Amino acid sequence: WLQACDMKKNILLKNLYNNYRVCSKHFARHMFLNNLKNRLQPHIVP
Repeated sequence: WLQACDMKKNILLKNLYNNYRVCSKHFARHMFLNNLKNRLQPHIVP
């Protein structure tokens, strides 16, 4: 995901998890597990 989002590689994992998100607009409808668009299929990359 870091490469797909063109993020810096020196971000601490703790900071990445707590401070960064990828919004649902970066994913097609079929990539989600549900209609709420809050769960992605395991193999999906933005």
